[in-house]
Parts: sequence; C-alpha cells; structure tokens
Amino acid sequence: MTTPTAQGLPPVGWQHDALPLLRAWAAAEPHIRDLRVHGSAAEGAEGLDRWSDLDFVVTSSSAPQTLADDFAGLASSSLGPIYTSSRIDDEHSVGIRLVLRDLRRIDLTVRSATVREPAPAVPPRETREVLAELVNAYRFDAVLAAVKAARGDVLIGSHMALQLPRHLLVAAMVLRDRDTGTNHHRHGHTAWDSWAHRLAAAPQPYSPPAITAAIRFHTHVLHHLLAEQAPEAVGDEQPLLALLDAVDSAAA
Repeated sequence: MTTPTAQGLPPVGWQHDALPLLRAWAAAEPHIRDLRVHGSAAEGAEGLDRWSDLDFVVTSSSAPQTLADDFAGLASSSLGPIYTSSRIDDEHSVGIRLVLRDLRRIDLTVRSATVREPAPAVPPRETREVLAELVNAYRFDAVLAAVKAARGDVLIGSHMALQLPRHLLVAAMVLRDRDTGTNHHRHGHTAWDSWAHRLAAAPQPYSPPAITAAIRFHTHVLHHLLAEQAPEAVGDEQPLLALLDAVDSAAA
C-alpha cells in the first residue's frame, strides 16, 4: 500500500493500490453480486492524479444499508481513520462518500439486486427553468438581506448577503454545463472561472452599508452573466434596486 507524501497528501496511484482490498472484500461477501469501478480509476492510470477519488458500485442481494455500513467499517480499519463522510439513502440504494484522514476519497454506491426494472428516466430540466429558480432564490435572499440591513441586524443581513455569490456561481455552473453538455468537469482553468474571479472585488457585507453595497455588486455581476450567457433569463431588478436606495437613504 502506498503511503502519504511528506505534505500529508495521498500519493499518485493510491487508487489502484486500494482496489485489491475492495475486490477481496467483495469476493468474501456472499451477498455481493457484482463490483464495478467507475470514474477515472476505471479509465486507466493516465486519467488519475492524487485528487481523483475511487468510485465504485456494488450490486447486493442483501440490504444495501447493511453492506454500506460494513464497508465503512472495513475502510476505517484497513485503509485508515475516516476524517469525514456523507451518505445518501433511498429505498433501493445507499451512497457513501468517505474522506480518509490522509485525504484519500472513496465513493461507494450499493444497489439492490432485487430491483429488476430500472427507474424511469427523468428528463433533464431546461436551463431556462433552472435559471428562473436561481434568480428567484437570489432575489428573495437579496430582499431579506436588505431588510435586515435596514433594521441594523448585521448578523442575519450578512448571512443572507453571503448567499448571493453562491446563487451566482451556481448559475454560472448551470450555464457551463449547458455549453459543455456535461456536469462532470475534472479540471478548471477555463473562461468560466472568470465569473468566480470577479467576485473577489465584492464588498464584505459586515455592516449595514456594506450589506447593501454587496447586494448591488452581486446583482450587477448576475445581470452581466445572464446578459452575456442567457439573455432570455434577464429580468427587471428595479424593485430590488429601489429597496436598496431606500435603505441607504434612511441610513444617511
């Protein structure tokens, strides 16, 4: 088994070193019908770097929840302590994502073999619909942030204002996915990163005037993003801007 680098990061190639342990576990489990490696680890060494996770899917004739718990225990005892994790359960499958203490990442999906008919495919949502929801959420949080600034509630006003760049970045992600035809992006350093770079100039929303300034800034950037990439999603932000004017005038 490879060991962490001097910097504490996992070494290149750790995924292939871990695979024999996973396959031995699957072979010893009578309820496991199949184990398949997915993602970059299945594509060959040329697709791997130390940041790649190890992603695999198991088909089980037993309860997926029990098998997922067993694997988490195996990973902790045989690969190293678990630093953090996430889990998603539904009736027929369990997905667990483990981050080990040395920062190796392992994703396991356990699916029930008793589900013979695949779930009906859900058609992808239209980009226009997704953007409309994002803009609506942006406006709602922006209005709440402005009202809290008007009342001098910097704590909640700051919290709500800090939601705005997140909505904006999600909109940029949706548009990038639309243009590239995928939501799987192994590397950055594309023109889309410029929308994140622009947010570095945003005012820090930790006072009432700074909260309204941050809302104006992010609303301006959102408008430019939509005008450039999705003109059909551009809306009228005059109600929000009028509210910001009123808040600023009351504080003057």
